[in-house]
Amino acid sequence: MPQDSTLLVLAQSLEQPRVVKRIIEKAKDYDKIEVFGFKREIHEVNNFGILENYENVKLNIVGTMANYKYMKRLANYFRLIIAIYSKYGFKSKNLYVFGLDIRMVSTLVANSKIDYEISDIMWLYKSPLQKSFLRRIDTNLAKWSNSVIFTSKGFYDSHYKMFVKPENAIIKENKFKTYDKVSPILDIKKDKIRIAYIGAFRYSTIIERLLQVVRENKNLVLNFYGDGFKTIVEEMKKNASENENIFFHGAFKNPDDLENIYAENNVNFVVYKNTLENEKVAMPNKFYESGFFNIPIVAAVNTYVGQRVLDQNMGWTIDIDYNSISKFLNNLQMDNIIKHHENIKRLDKSLFESK
Repeated sequence: MPQDSTLLVLAQSLEQPRVVKRIIEKAKDYDKIEVFGFKREIHEVNNFGILENYENVKLNIVGTMANYKYMKRLANYFRLIIAIYSKYGFKSKNLYVFGLDIRMVSTLVANSKIDYEISDIMWLYKSPLQKSFLRRIDTNLAKWSNSVIFTSKGFYDSHYKMFVKPENAIIKENKFKTYDKVSPILDIKKDKIRIAYIGAFRYSTIIERLLQVVRENKNLVLNFYGDGFKTIVEEMKKNASENENIFFHGAFKNPDDLENIYAENNVNFVVYKNTLENEKVAMPNKFYESGFFNIPIVAAVNTYVGQRVLDQNMGWTIDIDYNSISKFLNNLQMDNIIKHHENIKRLDKSLFESK
């Protein structure tokens, strides 16, 4: 156990299962964990409620984050800094921070040793000028951190290897944490091809193409679980109201609801935008969920996760254009789905499950 056995955790979104899981892991290593974090206007299902079960974890809700409301975000970060200094002042502190925004804010916390977790490289989405500027900030902050935790080896190899020494880089894949609430699915539904789109809805063009394919083939069933930007959600709900084979289920609790979700489906659609640099090297948690629940997965070609799917014989890779999605789904046979389902069942669950 560290000599100063108090850890301050700073998190932009307490709704993220990965954040909750990491806090619980750290609770085993420290006498006291004090969390300063934010709720979100979307994905509000109280995933962090489980932290109440850990006596050495104290949770401080600093505020609520909203997309694109940058003045409110700055005010929230100001409150965060005030909250830390009002309790811990200038004495030595151990910090664990999630994401670039919080890592930048953490530079204002004096006399602190900082561990920095990276699960997405947000500057890869920016314009060339913004990307260059933020890349320089991020890689320097990573270099100055006590350790950097990457949820994908692809992140480190592609963008940080020159800046973070190997001994300071930790690869910690975002494996699935069950909390003993869910179990693998040993027998999938075989009546129809049932497609699950689970999580945050980011890629509107791909979703629109998927919707079109399913609208045109009534033998396919499409289920949406999660939340996202208002325009995408409204389009999903509209299609669900107009088509008997499309369903929108809304936000869910992780992991509590996931066994029932995966049991209703036999294909996990994880085809993300492979023209984006972040998506090329990311490892989405859906890979680990599919592996745990034994549900075949389709991912995008030319991505790190897609190669992992093929290496483990867990499913398929396709491109993101309409023709590729249509050709794949309209030619997919149940025998092929069952074959991959049976193969996933034989894989070691330690590949997917966080203990």
